[in-house]
Amino acid sequence: MQFILSALFFFFSLFSIVFSAPVQLEQRDVFVPPVLLPNVHSVWKIGSKQTVSWDVTHPPKQITNNKAMIVLAKNSYLDIEHPLATNIDVMAGKVQITVPNVTPGKDYQIVVFGDSGNAGAFFSITH
Repeated sequence: MQFILSALFFFFSLFSIVFSAPVQLEQRDVFVPPVLLPNVHSVWKIGSKQTVSWDVTHPPKQITNNKAMIVLAKNSYLDIEHPLATNIDVMAGKVQITVPNVTPGKDYQIVVFGDSGNAGAFFSITH
C-alpha cells in the first residue's frame, strides 16, 4: 500500500510540474475575407464557368496561410473531398470555377478556407 501511495504521489507531482510549465503558443493572424460572390441573388447553372470572389481590402499585416481552398457546401455540409479550387493565393480575391454536377437546390454556399473558413450567402444551382 505504501508503494502505491508513493507511486501516486510521484505521478501527481510529475503531472503538476509538466502541466504548470509555461506554454509558448505561436501567434497567428487569422484572415477571414467575406465572400462577395456568389450572393443571395446568384443562380449558377451546372457545368457553367462562374467567378467566386471575396473581399481582400482589409487583410492583417501578416497572413499565416496565404493559400486558399474553395469548397462548395450544401445545407451546411462541406464537400471537402471535392474542392472547387485549391492552392489559390488568398489575396487574389477571386477565382473562376466550373459548377459541378450536383443536385439542384437553393441551399448552396461557397466556403473560402485559408487561415480560417468563412461561408458566403446561400445561393441556387440549377440544371
